[in-house]
Amino acid sequence: MQYVHTCYRVLDLDRSLEFYVDKLGLELARKSPIGSSATNAFLAVPGDPEPRLELTLNHDREEPYPLGEGYSHVAFAVEDLDALAEKLESAGGVDFESKPHAMSSGTRLFFVKDPDGYRIEFIERKR
Repeated sequence: MQYVHTCYRVLDLDRSLEFYVDKLGLELARKSPIGSSATNAFLAVPGDPEPRLELTLNHDREEPYPLGEGYSHVAFAVEDLDALAEKLESAGGVDFESKPHAMSSGTRLFFVKDPDGYRIEFIERKR
């Protein structure tokens, strides 16, 4: 078994791509129409040839999707947590759920929300 990607639905694909590509630094690997009813956008972490995040826009949707009670977050490892937090804060328009902080285990992390309210965790991992 091999992990392929995470997918969730978004209300405004352009706004979501601005957030994930321009602010978080993911790369748009491809956009794929699904007939005339939807569009998928596949995003990759720089250097990873496999897209790990799929965003789906259903063209007839006018209201945000309920996030559900089971979904929690997607997580990315970064080398410099504080630099990323400063970059996102400077970019503006990023909803911080928490600022960089250490857990009791010593792991440092923070959370933001994307334009649709999905939670994203950044974990500091030094190479």
